[in-house]
Amino acid sequence: MESKRTVRLKSVAQTLQKQNAIHLRDMAELLDVSEMTLRRDLDQHDGDLRLLGGYITRIADPAETSDYRVNEQDSRQIEEKRRIGRLAAAFVRQGDTIFLDCGTTTPFVVDFIPDDLAFTAVCNSLNVLLRLQQKPNCTIILCGGTFHRHNLVFENRTESSVLDGIRLAHAFISAAGVSRQFGVTCFNLDEVDVKRKVLRQAQQCLLLADHTKFDTVRAAYFAELADFHFVVSDKKISRDYRDFFTAGETRLLI
Repeated sequence: MESKRTVRLKSVAQTLQKQNAIHLRDMAELLDVSEMTLRRDLDQHDGDLRLLGGYITRIADPAETSDYRVNEQDSRQIEEKRRIGRLAAAFVRQGDTIFLDCGTTTPFVVDFIPDDLAFTAVCNSLNVLLRLQQKPNCTIILCGGTFHRHNLVFENRTESSVLDGIRLAHAFISAAGVSRQFGVTCFNLDEVDVKRKVLRQAQQCLLLADHTKFDTVRAAYFAELADFHFVVSDKKISRDYRDFFTAGETRLLI
């Protein structure tokens, strides 16, 4: 006879056949157990299920890996991303309209926005959308289009989009590479148009990048460091970049 834990884990696996991730709280409610019980099940599990940032997901199949996959990046620099998210979330005020970029750092911004704060969030990725739905007073605007599984991004190739009619208080932008010489870059060209448009339409633009992104260059260029009002990073950022931001107009927050 199968144990209760085995039955619960099978139910989780079946749920993830239909979606990329599910919040721990939601899955616990479906199984009628406590979050602690389900967390303990996952900690003792030797298979491909794992808990990341409050969400249950599967470990990526190595045969499906590419230059960038959210499942792969989601387990890196977790504590740094959490601290960056806390700093960035402090910018959001009652009634603000903000943009939250794709990637694995921006969901942590959502985590630290108070549940009682009423705000509007524009996003173009599934993992950010899943996080935003947990905020009861958030009005969500999703940039629709073709869904790309490798980075969980919705891409709209038409001349006009929902972003055209929106002006933003803050744009929280992610990057895979930050270089003084070659600018700010990401892995995927399908992210570039939205990033550039948002940078033109936000009153304040914040680049969220942990120390591992600096002095790294990726293929898809979308901005210069001077295009951002703030860069939010962690304490491991090099002295060279600290001095660089001190001498310029872009403010560094760590």
